[in-house]
Amino acid sequence: MEFEYKAIDNNGSRHQGTVEANDLGQAKQILNDDGLSPFEIKALAKSNSLSGFFSQNVTLDQLEFFTSELSLLLESGVRVDKGIDIIRQSNNNPALNRLLNQIASSLKKGESLNQAFAKHESLFGPLYISLLKIGETSGNLPGVLKRLAADLKFQKDLKAQVSAALTYPSVIFFVCIMAVYFVLTFIVPKMAGIFTDLSQAPWYTQMIIGTSDFFISYQMPIVISVLAFLGIGGYSLQKPSVKSWLYVAMSRIPGLGAIITTSERIRFAQSMSMMLEAGLQLDTTLELTADTLKHPDYKRDAKHALKQLRTGKQLGQVLSKTRIFPDFFLSIIKVGEETGRLHHVFAEVASRSRSDLEQVIKRFTTMLEPIMLLFMGGFVGGIVITMLMSMVSINDVPL
Repeated sequence: MEFEYKAIDNNGSRHQGTVEANDLGQAKQILNDDGLSPFEIKALAKSNSLSGFFSQNVTLDQLEFFTSELSLLLESGVRVDKGIDIIRQSNNNPALNRLLNQIASSLKKGESLNQAFAKHESLFGPLYISLLKIGETSGNLPGVLKRLAADLKFQKDLKAQVSAALTYPSVIFFVCIMAVYFVLTFIVPKMAGIFTDLSQAPWYTQMIIGTSDFFISYQMPIVISVLAFLGIGGYSLQKPSVKSWLYVAMSRIPGLGAIITTSERIRFAQSMSMMLEAGLQLDTTLELTADTLKHPDYKRDAKHALKQLRTGKQLGQVLSKTRIFPDFFLSIIKVGEETGRLHHVFAEVASRSRSDLEQVIKRFTTMLEPIMLLFMGGFVGGIVITMLMSMVSINDVPL
């Protein structure tokens, strides 16, 4: 179990953080052994509890907020440990507070900032931690954190754009399903009452009434199955392997594939620009950038390009073997390589790709709108037409 504590040491200094122990007594003993006298200690929510399920993960919004706030505090001359304490005291999110407590505890033990962050590499990522280390070494930690905050804000905006593109079709699909459910469970049963001998009704009438009877008879099992499916799906999406599979599957859908490819290109160019500007070597930059990509095929291409780069080939040449950049951007990268302005070039590529993404999303939503309307109209309209045909054919059916 993990416990959050507030304590004082032998000098009267206050300490706050987290400690792992089997129970409350062991947690107190661990703190006493470290020379701390706890005056407040409580167990954090377990990840399998309801509150823990919704609060155990730090979101991208919270990470961007924390990075931006820490950058502003350091620019104002506040020490790192004091800055983290200030953010922690003004924040009410349990997951972010738990993270800040763990980082603060590591700093109080004498660890550097990048070492404290490296314990949470799955959250921050190798790019974040590597740039943090450069910032500490160069003494430009506020500037590095500011660039990281800008990158996280870009990722947040990118995620919002993609989510917005998927919101409309999702709403239309949900409305369509609810309309079909309403027709089958409320309208069709009333129509079925006018037939005394259903076996004499047309086949399409028998089909729609049979479907309606099935929905009514197994209404609760269907609702429970749908809820269970949504719950299992939500839980499965927390696993990286499932998220990766879904990401690849979505990239094969026309329209969505272009959005994902452009997003990966922006992520690649943004990371390259930021790390090259910070002074990393080209091969190290490409290695860390490859780890930021989400699509396994593009990540594999970037890893292969890294191997070729280390054999002495030019960056533009090795990137031409990948599926990330079209010819136009490759020509710009080659010019940047020759002039020694690669970080400016990749910043330009990221900027142009963001404009491309807006156009791709606009085309996708424009194309998807009539398709979803046709789908909804065809699905619901088909049921309505079948009902009308059944009503018209009632004169041919024995009553």
